[in-house]
Amino acid sequence: MICSKCGSDRVNIQAITNVKTKHSGCLGWFLWILLACCTLGIILIIPLLTNSKIKSKTHTEAICQNCGKQWRV
Repeated sequence: MICSKCGSDRVNIQAITNVKTKHSGCLGWFLWILLACCTLGIILIIPLLTNSKIKSKTHTEAICQNCGKQWRV
């Protein structure tokens, strides 16, 4: 692979992962706890409280070792 900026063939390819974690807010926690206490009890709600949503995306980038230019592959 050749860099389009400087013409060098010293290019490294890396896989980059972006991770986003989404947690429930205080109001969401309160509603889940209230629901658990009123209906099924606290034992059934514990797995729901400890569960968080995680999204990850992976893409590949090439980086020129001479000039530092980065681009997606």
